[in-house]
Amino acid sequence: MPNKSAKHTVYMPILTNEKGFTFIIALAMIAILVMTLPFLSYTIRIVHPNTSYDELSVNEFYRFIRDELIQTHTFSVIDNKLYLLQEKERVSVISKYNDQIRRQVDNKGHEIYLRDVAAADFIENDYGIKIVITNKKGTTYERTFSFYNEK
Repeated sequence: MPNKSAKHTVYMPILTNEKGFTFIIALAMIAILVMTLPFLSYTIRIVHPNTSYDELSVNEFYRFIRDELIQTHTFSVIDNKLYLLQEKERVSVISKYNDQIRRQVDNKGHEIYLRDVAAADFIENDYGIKIVITNKKGTTYERTFSFYNEK
């Protein structure tokens, strides 16, 4: 039995000389890193999007004012409060209250139109009204609305 034949199996022999192999892997890793670095700035923008929440909320407030002015017969500004006379003799008052701009109808209720307001100025002019809003971050927004109904 000393002359037994050895079984032949299929396997991958372990390389004993890997010096050149690690250098090629290092070069490949550097090439992959250099190719993916430009995409890193895009992923950072996705993770931290540049939101314009303040601008959107002020524009939405101006849209509310526009809709109110469409339904208004006459308006006036008294003590930096905007008084709007609407249908059925309703009086809608838009004013700054603490750090918010609110709307009240016939001195009842409390509807918040805008938050985080540092200053709000309602300026009446010959053809309409100018509204200047300054938020707590110091950004100032202003818009002029033309009033076409009889005054």
